[in-house]
Amino acid sequence: MTQPPPPSTPPGWYVDPGDPTMLRWWDGRQWTDNWQLVPQPKKRSGATTPLLIIGGLLIGVFLFIGGCVALVAGSTTSNSDSERTTAARERPTTSTDSRAAELERQRRDKEVEKLTNKASYRAVSSRDWQLVAKNPDTHVGELYVIYGRVVQADAATGSTQMRVSTDGQQVDSYDFDVNTVVTAGLASFSEVVEDDLIAMWVSVDGSVTYDTTMGGSVTAPKVEANIIEVYGNAG
Repeated sequence: MTQPPPPSTPPGWYVDPGDPTMLRWWDGRQWTDNWQLVPQPKKRSGATTPLLIIGGLLIGVFLFIGGCVALVAGSTTSNSDSERTTAARERPTTSTDSRAAELERQRRDKEVEKLTNKASYRAVSSRDWQLVAKNPDTHVGELYVIYGRVVQADAATGSTQMRVSTDGQQVDSYDFDVNTVVTAGLASFSEVVEDDLIAMWVSVDGSVTYDTTMGGSVTAPKVEANIIEVYGNAG
């Protein structure tokens, strides 16, 4: 038997005690014959969850792409800044090196011009040349014009060195008595042979000691010939 609600219950729709799937109208005193189905809770559409998942994935993708773009842009900017900094750092160095190389080339050109100019060399007397030859290490770099007779210019001395008996003046062929080691500077010895009488424009290199065929050693002044002229032969 259907049980009525308590008398104090106000009118309204209540679950029918006899059928919990139905609502029945209570008029405040008794049940009426008016029924209706108990309302069912609304169900969330099954499509909502996939849409939320897809939306979340799309947001994640956009955020990832945005982060990559920002990272690449930052890296490009950083690389560009680094390249500009490196270029700015290297540019002065390159310019300085180029300037130094140009100055060195100009210095060498002036040196060659000086050494190939006969006016750069000092003429000396026989005695003055003997004083230079006596202590050549104190005259290194000095320029002189001297004369001599070639004593040795063969395979033993090579193509860039020879022994010459020298003097400060153009004396008789066998009066040259300062034993001198001559090396090729800017001059060539290709046309010079033993007993040639030569004029040389030389730079003093100091002294040199060499072994003789007799088993001894000899110390002699050493000069570098930058200009050489053959003016006769003592043979």
